Amino acid sequence: MKIIRINSIIVHLLVSYTIFMFTLVLFGSGLERLESYLVSCFAALLSVTYISHKFYKLYQINLLNIALVGIFIKLLIGFMFWQFYLWPDYFSQNSIIVFDHFEYLQTPKYMKRIAEYRIKNGIYSIPVQEALFLGKYFFITYIMSNLYLSGNFNLLDLSIQNTLFSIYTAIVICLIGMKFDLNRKHIKTIFIISLFQPFSLISSMVWRDFVGQFFVIFGFYILICSFNNKIIKVSTTIVVASFSMALLRTVYIFIPVMLYCLKHLKSGLMSVWQNFVLIAILSGLIFVILRTQLINFLVAGYAYYFSSLINPKFYLNLPLDYTKALVGPFPWVNWFAFDDNSIFLISNYLQAVYILVILYFTARYYRYSNIDIKLYIAFLFFILLSMGIVTEHVHTEYFSFAAALLVPISVKYFSIGRFLKVYGIVFIGFLMLNIIYVGLGINGAGLHTLL
Repeated sequence: MKIIRINSIIVHLLVSYTIFMFTLVLFGSGLERLESYLVSCFAALLSVTYISHKFYKLYQINLLNIALVGIFIKLLIGFMFWQFYLWPDYFSQNSIIVFDHFEYLQTPKYMKRIAEYRIKNGIYSIPVQEALFLGKYFFITYIMSNLYLSGNFNLLDLSIQNTLFSIYTAIVICLIGMKFDLNRKHIKTIFIISLFQPFSLISSMVWRDFVGQFFVIFGFYILICSFNNKIIKVSTTIVVASFSMALLRTVYIFIPVMLYCLKHLKSGLMSVWQNFVLIAILSGLIFVILRTQLINFLVAGYAYYFSSLINPKFYLNLPLDYTKALVGPFPWVNWFAFDDNSIFLISNYLQAVYILVILYFTARYYRYSNIDIKLYIAFLFFILLSMGIVTEHVHTEYFSFAAALLVPISVKYFSIGRFLKVYGIVFIGFLMLNIIYVGLGINGAGLHTLL
């Protein structure tokens, strides 16, 4: 499939999001919960219809029907989760949230504060006090606060924003897949597998990775698009890509530099002048980071991530930690407690199976893919996986959103049907392991733990 104007769709993504925001601000002010939810749905449908139309016009690939099914499924699952566990009778104005979870209270609270400040002082204004308090979480919270610029602060509307960004993420992964010279069927397969990631199905989960995933994947995309450009343009792109990735977590800020250094080593030494310019620009960036408040964000972030590296026990447990990261929160019986520590586990269980299936196809067909960027995709996933285990506790959320990025490597060699078949086999395998775990009473497990 011949791809033309591959970067044009990025502009249309921005227009699509602008349509979403403009519709909310224009029609979303002063609405009750139900009306606000319906207007947000309408805004998202307009945005998705626009970007799907432009995608079809550019690449002759129709994603609209799949995207609409994805919106319906995610919003339905999100509402059911919300109704039965978090906020029963949400559309009744007298009801209140019943599940006292930190994420559901803190994240929206600061989104609201930031939005109120921006409404009063200008949409591009920055509340310094909130920025200093939130630290590394400020940037992504600031972007998420766009949802509240209409002056409405209805919490369930977040599920619509989350769903919209999951569609944007799937589109960018499709663009990466186009660099593997795939046909239209393969691109649709990538879109489906990327869109229906288990961790994004419960759209009403108020966590930053729904939106932040897009910026990490987008940062990677614009970086690999610039690999063959002149050194000045590459260096500028590295800055943009670094900022994009850092929006989710500030510790990701150096990932584009690491990926480009890998490209530099893999392609051999460049000219002396090119090396000098690259070093000079990177040195300037480091100087700016050291001389500004950005260093405070980085120190706080990396201190949390790498504090365990001084402990010799960490290195002894490294193989086990990688295994724990890939298989997710095992055993699954922990979910039956459904308390403040287990709310995220439903999607994590299914996402762990999803990751293992994608890794299976990637490992099996990696050598058959003849596109150079497969190395950088795999390396990015490994970096994020490693950063998930160097924290105080193994956090699968810190890398699981990158699993779909591996799909373009092997998508030529499987279909949706085969993917689901392997997924079913691995899922049943997990169920059997859980039954064995409970049956043997390992670590005190037993039927009583399910009650």
